Amino acid sequence: MESRDLDYVLAVGKHGGIGRAAEALGMSQPALTKAIQRVEAQLELPLFERTPLGMRVTQAGTVFLERARRIQLEFEDAYKELRGIQTGEQGLLRLGYSPSMPTGLVLGACQQLIRERPVARLRLTMRVAGELMDLVQAGDIDLAVAPLPRQPNSRLDSRELFTDRLAVVADDNHPLHRRQNLGLADLVGQHWLLPGAHVPVRRQLEAAFADLGLPQPILRVETDFSSTALFDLVRGTEMLCIAGATGNSQRASLRPIALRADALDLGRRVGVMSRAGAYLSPLAQRMVEILEAHVA
Repeated sequence: MESRDLDYVLAVGKHGGIGRAAEALGMSQPALTKAIQRVEAQLELPLFERTPLGMRVTQAGTVFLERARRIQLEFEDAYKELRGIQTGEQGLLRLGYSPSMPTGLVLGACQQLIRERPVARLRLTMRVAGELMDLVQAGDIDLAVAPLPRQPNSRLDSRELFTDRLAVVADDNHPLHRRQNLGLADLVGQHWLLPGAHVPVRRQLEAAFADLGLPQPILRVETDFSSTALFDLVRGTEMLCIAGATGNSQRASLRPIALRADALDLGRRVGVMSRAGAYLSPLAQRMVEILEAHVA
């Protein structure tokens, strides 16, 4: 089996069909079909089932695809490392960060790196934490600055940068700012801007209301939080949302309401994550150092 055979199998698994995979690879469908058949013959197991809707991965195919992805990532790591040794080039750093990260931390670190490495290039990606972890594990980004998972993930290497607490924030003129020592019961009937149901902080909020037997928050706007500009939707309204107690939300004239500390646990650990065992270029290593220095 040749290394390119892994590319063929991975492409079919990704695109779910010979036609789309062949187009992505720039080869003919018959040639790709023969290649897949050759791999299956060597393994003496079918990797895909042919269906009217395309190609469905078999149980054996699922195992093989997982191994193939790891091999492909290891090969890419080796190539990057050897290329760096050969040329000494600084290369490209693919950095992801979640919208709730302090802008000064992430962009300040990027500015310092650019000043220090004039030929380095950066590719920035903003996503919610769960999506960033998937991108790191898939090898699509090198580093992610985001809330760390509450449960250990063996596929990620993590370094904690700091701990903080999210807050329920509202426009400066919201009536709740005239009250102190608020509990969750005081927030019943309020309208909210919240991330999708798959985002942990949304689940934490809804669970806290449910634990007290309170009606769920009224969802007025649901968003994937792809941009901090979404805080502008809350400005000038009586909606509530969740954000860092300082930083990005303040730009939209939002500030935390006086919610009791024991009313809602929104504490989190923030760190920088990379794929477990992955090669980190000198550029990536320097970015980690800069981030750690910025929060020291």
